[in-house]
Amino acid sequence: MRVAGFPSPADEYGLVSLSLYELLIPRPTSTFFVRVAEDLAANIRHDDILIIDRSLVVREGSLALVVINGQLALRKAQVRAGQIWMCPLQGGQPVLLKDDDDQLLWGVVAHVIHKTLVA
Repeated sequence: MRVAGFPSPADEYGLVSLSLYELLIPRPTSTFFVRVAEDLAANIRHDDILIIDRSLVVREGSLALVVINGQLALRKAQVRAGQIWMCPLQGGQPVLLKDDDDQLLWGVVAHVIHKTLVA
């Protein structure tokens, strides 16, 4: 929209498009979404959307989606003596992530999308 009168100093920059798809999903073939069913931590709440990337490597402090006893669970990675332990966000026992446990790790959380306004 243009308004007659003095030109805006920002006119020289033009319009910049923003694609959330390109920003949040750089590897679409290894990325999927999960909706959170309950409050898990202060920054991960009911109805948040987790963007999970299966191509990311688990590192210290990473959040990851894992299968434990047939149940999907969100865990935080902790490295101890070169081993990766998947620790619950709220109490409970950590689980050792072994090299042969491919079925255990589903992917690393790349982004969390949540509403800041309660409707």
